[in-house]
Amino acid sequence: MANFSYTATDKDGKIVKGNFNAADKDTVANMLISQGLSPLKIRQGLDFNFNFSNLNNINIGQVPIKDKVIFFRELSVLISSGIPIVEAINIAQAQVTNGGLKSILKEVGFSVESGKSLSDSFAPHRQLFSEMQIQLIKTAEASGSLDYILDRIATETERASDLISKFKSAMMYPVIVIIVAIVAIAIVLTKMIPPMKQLYASFNANLPAPTQILINFSDFVIAYWVYIVIALVIVAILAIWYRSTPKGREVTDKMFLKIPIIGSLLQKLQIISFGRTFILLVKSGVPLVRGLNMIADSMGNVVFKESIRYIAGEVEKGRSISSVMSQIEYFPPLLWRMVAIGEQTGKMEEVVGKVIEYYQSETASLIDNLSKVMEPIITIILGVVVGFIGISVYLPIYTLGNVIK
Repeated sequence: MANFSYTATDKDGKIVKGNFNAADKDTVANMLISQGLSPLKIRQGLDFNFNFSNLNNINIGQVPIKDKVIFFRELSVLISSGIPIVEAINIAQAQVTNGGLKSILKEVGFSVESGKSLSDSFAPHRQLFSEMQIQLIKTAEASGSLDYILDRIATETERASDLISKFKSAMMYPVIVIIVAIVAIAIVLTKMIPPMKQLYASFNANLPAPTQILINFSDFVIAYWVYIVIALVIVAILAIWYRSTPKGREVTDKMFLKIPIIGSLLQKLQIISFGRTFILLVKSGVPLVRGLNMIADSMGNVVFKESIRYIAGEVEKGRSISSVMSQIEYFPPLLWRMVAIGEQTGKMEEVVGKVIEYYQSETASLIDNLSKVMEPIITIILGVVVGFIGISVYLPIYTLGNVIK
């Protein structure tokens, strides 16, 4: 499919401009006519003619999760109210304020009106709609439960987003404190220590070891700060590059899971993501192996991604999920034992749902207490650093007092 820019007029003669993904110009023309527009010009490629009225269609960065959730929920309500899907999409699209999402939904509306299903219309826009969401919608269209699945997608997306937002907020405090501390220490080393060095040097006295260490470190930072900055930038670039490689992503993801407190939290977040998606797929009637592979593709941590792919492969060979899961260290006994109970009783959704609710409650509590846990650790570390600087600065006063006498 290619991108076409078009200029058309509506029923009132008003000029309308936009872009649309389609196979050819005829498809674009048919779509415009079906929307009550009269095509004036259609050409392949984006239209870069600036128009202040198109400012709302400009999108910087990704579509916010909040906007996606609102769209899914509104579409669910509209469809459950008996509104035809094309009209429901147009109504939901009219409520959207994000330019990128509005543009995509306009194309989705054209596609559905041309006779395609909603899932097929979402398919070209995988930057916005995940493969798992598309497959869930496809299954729901076949079973007649589209409104229910759309609402569940919105709910699960919102829950996942809330947990991640809480985690980021909890990490914000220690990160800010550390940055401020580094800046403060840099100012002390480059602005306060040099005058102190000159003062002490004028007395020709031997300085205590802590003071000499601090002065030597200050001299090093002042003399080589450019090289230090360059080295840090190079290290950051190499770290980003290494993490972007398959091997680097695997190594760093494993490393993150080993970090005390944070590793446990990341593990629980992945388990919650797996469990909630698994329940949704089971309820939707997606085949088990296919569903597991879809979950694997949606996981953010490579360790869990590969683990779930391994589970899918073993299940395809005839093994149970719980028996495979029990061999993987990243899945806690509580989870795979509850999965085993679900397999035996046939109540997989209910049993797994309960254990995931437990993990969600535990994780939310851990996130809420994360700042409280990290605060004393950071305070102790900063206290040691500030204490060392304070001792190094004031200890020579006693030595100089003896020299003056």
